[in-house]
Order: sequence, then C-alpha cells, then structure tokens
Amino acid sequence: MSSLLRTYTRSFERRPYITLCVANGILMSVGDISAQMLGLGQGLQPMYDLTRTLRFAVFGASMGPLGGAWNKFLEVNFPLRPLPSASPMQKVKVDSPIPGLEKHFPKGSKLERGTGLEEKVPPVPTGTVPSMSEKEPPVSVVQLAKRVAADQLGMAPISLFIFLFSMSLLEGLDSEETKEKIKQNYLPILLVNWQIWPIAVAINFRYVPLRYRVPFGSILGILWTCFLSFRTQTEK
Repeated sequence: MSSLLRTYTRSFERRPYITLCVANGILMSVGDISAQMLGLGQGLQPMYDLTRTLRFAVFGASMGPLGGAWNKFLEVNFPLRPLPSASPMQKVKVDSPIPGLEKHFPKGSKLERGTGLEEKVPPVPTGTVPSMSEKEPPVSVVQLAKRVAADQLGMAPISLFIFLFSMSLLEGLDSEETKEKIKQNYLPILLVNWQIWPIAVAINFRYVPLRYRVPFGSILGILWTCFLSFRTQTEK
C-alpha cells in the first residue's frame, strides 16, 4: 500500500490532472464491477456486462480533473486555517503542487513542496518558550461547514445531473428516454446522497491532504457507485 501511495504521489506531482483521470476511472470501474458481481450472485443479471463497466470508467476519468479543480477552489476560498502573511521572497510550503495555486498567496512568495502551509518562523533563542501565537492555529469549524455546504448544495446536484445525463448518452438513449431516466432517478438519489455524504466529505476536507481528496472520495464512493449502478441499471 505504501509503495502504491508513493507511486500515486510522484505521478500527481508530475501530471496532477492525468493522474486524477486514471485513478478516478479505475475506482469507478471497481465500483461497477462490485455491483455486477453482487448482481450475478443474486441472480439479478444473466452475465457480466463489460460495456457497462467501461461507461463507468469513462465517466470517472472525465470527472477526475473536475473534482481536482473543485477541491482546489474550496481550498482557496474556504481555508480551514488563516493563510500566512508571507514577506517578499519568503518560501511558502504547500501540500500539493496544483497548477495555479501560487496566485492565491502573497505577492513575491515562493512555493515549496512540504507537508502543508508553513510560515518561516525565526529561531527561538535558547531558554525561551514559544508563545501561543507561534503555534498552528486551530481549524475553523465555520469554514469547514461552509466547504461541506458548498460541496453538497453546489457540486453534488451538478455532478449527479452530469452522471445521469452522461450515462444516458453512453447507453444510447434518445432524448425522451434520457428525460425520463433523469426524472425517475435524480431526486431520489440526491436525497440519499444528502443522508450519506456530508459526514464523509467533512472527514475528507478536514483530515485528507488536497492531492489525495479525489481518490479518497472515490474509494469511499465504491459502495456509492454500487448503489448508483444498481439504481440506474434497474430503472432502464
């Protein structure tokens, strides 16, 4: 597992959006394969449908970069801790080298890979104790709540619509069949989403570094993909 994580990290540092495409496509495929294996075991389908898995893979890969951009937007607009006020030419460490992130830091700052946002602090003289102001500020619960609300009230409804519409196109449904499928599935699935995902995304935003949030959410979403697969395929 550690070697896989290192491989993902190196790939993300070189090509973040391609890495998100591949990782998200694979994890969405795993979700559909799991759903089909359960369906075969319960006699709900006659045989494994490879084309169906490929549809989930295509959708997952296409949504990976969008998920990465969305997480970057939330990171910048709803920071959980105050951003450091960097002096000119000061190095600011960031946990993920996502293109475009540097423009949101003070002018003249340099970005350096690290474990998180860190401000250069002068060495503490011998025999002194660092003041409380030098410690890392606590996470803002209000900002975390804003992130979760923005995700669940903004991105969740949009991504669900994209999922249902895209899957309908990939299945070859006509416009009337697509409208009917969205009408039958959209609101019921969205209501279930709001019962499950707020806690999951809160944990993701609070504890998971930015570079791992999309694949972490996809790993948690394997069971969710099973649900989507069952729900949308049985309603055909």
